[in-house]
Amino acid sequence: MAGSGSTRATVYNKAGAGVRKMESVRWLAALFVLIIMFAGIYFYSKSSKAITTLGIPVSLVVFVGIIYWIKAMGDKADAYADRALDARRGAVAEEEVGNLLGELPAGYFVVHDFVTQRGNIDHIVISTKGILTIETKSHRGVVGCEGEMLTRDGKPFEKDFIKQAWAQAYSIRDHLTEKGVCNLRPQPVIVFTDADVQVNKKVRGVHILGIKDLQAFLEGLPAWMSERLSKGIIDCLS
Repeated sequence: MAGSGSTRATVYNKAGAGVRKMESVRWLAALFVLIIMFAGIYFYSKSSKAITTLGIPVSLVVFVGIIYWIKAMGDKADAYADRALDARRGAVAEEEVGNLLGELPAGYFVVHDFVTQRGNIDHIVISTKGILTIETKSHRGVVGCEGEMLTRDGKPFEKDFIKQAWAQAYSIRDHLTEKGVCNLRPQPVIVFTDADVQVNKKVRGVHILGIKDLQAFLEGLPAWMSERLSKGIIDCLS
């Protein structure tokens, strides 16, 4: 956390920490599956002579079963590895946005990796300009909008990111209400770090930005909230 005399934003937690932990777990899972697979191959090779004594038909059935098992285990290990790579890209994206938010001037408060009952929120920014929940995405391609739907290269995303962003914003509002701080609803923002964002409007009330536009967007917001309330909010969230 930045010191009280700092000229930069006050930052809580480390950006991308949760995703980095997820990446490590998935790599370990992939390694574990590979170890089991190679152990199975080793024990099969040792017992293959004993299996052949059961006759050619039985040996073929066992052999086909082993091949199928090896393929299934290999596919499972690949799936874990792919998810770990996705997590690594996500962590890098969160860290990149986190570094940018950390360069904001004093008066901004930034909370990274905030845990709620509806999942983790990548970043929360609090200042006299209000509350923002920022979700970071590492997807590539061209991000556009068709009606009320976000698209990548002309096709819908695999998830409804807009719905996810609103769920996170409402979870913060509910948390602040339960703590008796205020009943304000944060403004949700989605930031793409590696995509060409060609969205020039809110989509279902959510700002869609490329990382290069994030700083200008934050600077352009009007101040409307008192410093006392902003500090009360950060005291609750931190």
